[in-house]
Amino acid sequence: MQIFGEYRINVTSGELGGDSGDKVYLSAPNMLATQYQAIEKSLLKVPGVQRVRRIALIPSERRHFELDTLLRHVADPVLSVDREGRVIAANLAAARAFGVSLDRVPGLQLQRFLPLMQVAELLRDFTVPRYGLPVRVRGRAFRMEWSPIPVEESPGAVDSLAGAVLTLQPSEMDQYAAELPRLVALWDFDRRRESCLRLQELAGLGSPLLIAGERGVGKSTFAAALHHLSPVAAAGDCHRLLPRDGQLQVPAHVRGAGTLILEDLHRLSATAQLALLRQLRDLPPELRPIATCSSAEKLEPALAQLFSSLAITLPPLRTMRPALSRFTLAMLRQETPQARPLNLSEETLAILKRHDWPDNFNGLRDYLVAAAGRCLARDGDTVEVGDLPDLAVQPRLPWQEWGRGLTYREMMERLERALLGDLVAEQLSTRELAKRLGISHTAVANKLRKFGLAKPKG
Repeated sequence: MQIFGEYRINVTSGELGGDSGDKVYLSAPNMLATQYQAIEKSLLKVPGVQRVRRIALIPSERRHFELDTLLRHVADPVLSVDREGRVIAANLAAARAFGVSLDRVPGLQLQRFLPLMQVAELLRDFTVPRYGLPVRVRGRAFRMEWSPIPVEESPGAVDSLAGAVLTLQPSEMDQYAAELPRLVALWDFDRRRESCLRLQELAGLGSPLLIAGERGVGKSTFAAALHHLSPVAAAGDCHRLLPRDGQLQVPAHVRGAGTLILEDLHRLSATAQLALLRQLRDLPPELRPIATCSSAEKLEPALAQLFSSLAITLPPLRTMRPALSRFTLAMLRQETPQARPLNLSEETLAILKRHDWPDNFNGLRDYLVAAAGRCLARDGDTVEVGDLPDLAVQPRLPWQEWGRGLTYREMMERLERALLGDLVAEQLSTRELAKRLGISHTAVANKLRKFGLAKPKG
C-alpha cells in the first residue's frame, strides 16, 4: 500500500480471488490513466507480483452490479429489511408499489407501508408465517413471501435473524376464500415454543392435522399460521369453515390446491361428524384439511382416525406462568400498536400470575386492553394495580370432592405429595426442585424421604 500512497492513489476496498485464491483485487475508482501507467512498473518490482491489469469492476462490485441489474428487471416488488425493520435495498417495482422514488426507499421503515403487520415480531424469530401472506399496499392486494436472513454463526437460534427478504406478488384472491383470523405472532415462549417448532416442522407436509386445546389457547391462529408457513400458500388459497347449528358442510367450490381449516369439530353432533368425514374423503389430495377441537376424545372414532397421524396440543396459559410477563408485554404491543410502549408494575404482574385465566389468551387480551385503556387515559406508562378491572372469576379447586373426611393436615400432605410426585417425574435434581419451589435443598430432601419419593442410593 506504500506504493499507492506515494502516487497519491486512494484505494477504497480490496479482496482476494481467483480460482486458487492467488489474485488481489483493489478498487481505486479515481485513479487516472497516467497514475496507472506509473504505478504499474513499481508494482511489477514487488516480489511475487507477476502481472498487473486494469479491469472495470472487481468481483464483488460485479456481483452487486449484476444483482442490481436483475432486480431492476424483476416485475414484482422485491426488497430487503434489517432486524429493525428498515429497508436496506429495493427494486424499482417496490418503489412504485410504495409510491416513492427509488433513492428514497433505503432507510424507510417497512411498518410505514404495512401498518397492520407485526413487523417487529416477524423479524424476531423463524417460527413465523412466511408464504402467501395477504397484504395491502396503497389499496392494492399482494401475496407476500417472507424469507428470513440467518446469521451464519447461529442458524435457527431465537436471536439469529439479520433481517429478511420480501417478495410481493399481485393477488387476485378467490372470491370464496373465507376471512381468516388476524395474522399475529405466535409468541413462542415457554412451553408454547415447542408447539411453534412442531407447527413449523409439520407445515410442509400434506397429511391432515389436528390442533387441540382449550378455548382461547390460539387454535385458529395456529391453523392460519400453518397455511402461511407452507409453500402452498404462495399460490393456493386458505378456506375456513365454522360450524352452524351443529353442522359443517364443505362447499362444492372448495376443490383446488390449498388449505381447508375446519373449526371446532367438538361442536358437531356424532351424525354431523360422520357426514363431514364422508365429504373429506372425497377431497383432492392437494387440499390439506386442518381441524381444531378441544380434545381428540370429543371426536367420533372414524373422524379421529383421519386426524390421528399428525396432531399438536396447545398448552393452556395457566401452565406457563413463568413466561406470563413476556406474554403480557407482547400482547400489549399487539393490541395497542399506536400507543406508546407500556410496562407492568411488579404488583400488577403478581395479580396476573395468580389468576388461572379460564379463557386463556382471549381472556388475558380483553383484560389487558381494558387495563391499558385506563393507564393511557391517565397518561401513564406503567399499568398499575389501580388500572386493573376486577377479576370476578376466582379459581375453583376440588377441595370438597377429595377432601371429605380428611383433616387440614392430611389434605395438605396429600397436596404436597402430589406436587412433589409430578416434579420428580420431570427428572429434576433435588437442587433444581429446591430452586423451583423456593425452599432449601435440605427441606426438599427431607420431604422426598418422608413421602417415599427419594431416589434409592447406589
